[in-house]
Amino acid sequence: MDCPYCDSNRTSLLKSQTNLGYQQYRCNHCHKQFNERTNTPYNVIEYPTEMVTLTVYFYYRFRNSLDDVVELMALRNIHLSHQTVYNWVHRFGVSLVKQFRKNRHGKSGPKWHVDPTYIRVEGRWCYLYRAIDKAGNLVDVYLSDVRDQEAAAQFFLQAESTTGITPDQITTDKEPALAAAIEDVFGNGTRHRSNKYLNNRLEAHHCKTKSRLSPMKGFKNIFSALRFCVTFEEIRQFFRMPSPRLQGRRFLASKIQEFFQIAAKIA
Repeated sequence: MDCPYCDSNRTSLLKSQTNLGYQQYRCNHCHKQFNERTNTPYNVIEYPTEMVTLTVYFYYRFRNSLDDVVELMALRNIHLSHQTVYNWVHRFGVSLVKQFRKNRHGKSGPKWHVDPTYIRVEGRWCYLYRAIDKAGNLVDVYLSDVRDQEAAAQFFLQAESTTGITPDQITTDKEPALAAAIEDVFGNGTRHRSNKYLNNRLEAHHCKTKSRLSPMKGFKNIFSALRFCVTFEEIRQFFRMPSPRLQGRRFLASKIQEFFQIAAKIA
């Protein structure tokens, strides 16, 4: 294992371990000791990395409240507070999002379906812009206080930056602000189809988002809402089955293993 302080590969394995069972090392170049979690965000946490990742997985993959996750972890003899779960799911969820976005950069299709939906924030309705490609894969999400041309244009600019792709075609549901934003951002190079029936697949795609948000009964501020929605959508996309013919159990087992591996390596 390379030294996290000087990046030297001249390291020695020590016989001692940390209290959590992580192996310790010593760098022969800078003479510093370190362990497997040194210089990672997990190093200040008194629980193993796998427990933290499992907490994040339970919260974002299922319709669980913070209290539900506390109870699920207690069944595994892991006793956490409500606030601890809150801190973990938001801190490490954001780090996972950055890695997932990086991994899917350039992989979205050139034909997008775009439509905003409503979510409750601070007792009022806000607009969650969502886009998927022709295959049903996530393109991007964007939360806005208003539903106008400027908000739609910001969403398209963000989606293009996130995916690294300029779409050939965008399907919307006859909203004038989206049509104007498409022309403003992409010009004549992107074909615009405006028909609400052609956008039914995205309308159905909203259902799981709405279903996950319903136990939460709204958000206290728009930043928390954006953080949760982006993290939920990225993790949902990560576990999305690419083909119904794929064997579900084998696919899910491999994705869970990959999820834990990515979470263990986040910086």
